[in-house]
Amino acid sequence: MKLTFGKKEKLKSRKAFDELFSDSKTMVSHPIRFVYKVKPKEDYTIRVGVSVSKKKFKHAVDRNLLKRRTKEAYRLNKLLIQPMNFSIDLVMIYTSSKPQQFEVIEKSIKLLLQKLNDEIQKKED
Repeated sequence: MKLTFGKKEKLKSRKAFDELFSDSKTMVSHPIRFVYKVKPKEDYTIRVGVSVSKKKFKHAVDRNLLKRRTKEAYRLNKLLIQPMNFSIDLVMIYTSSKPQQFEVIEKSIKLLLQKLNDEIQKKED
């Protein structure tokens, strides 16, 4: 499996976001919060969105930098989630009020992906 982050892996539709935030589970490892929903198997395995607060980061360049770091950390570590019989919608929310280094974000995402994988494995059993 290639370490890409293609169009099919992105969570984009307003409807999917609204559905996710109305009925979802969360897990946190500073500076990232995962909001996710496990659904019956669809034509995708996982769809991911990234959010950085406009209130905390006024300048778009800062928000975009943090989004890029978050997406890259996910892309490099997405294989921590094993293939399964479910589809997952996931939003990664950057919660810190200060920009963090890539290594800090990556460590947080690795931890959360492992937790999410454990959660899914429990569901399959």
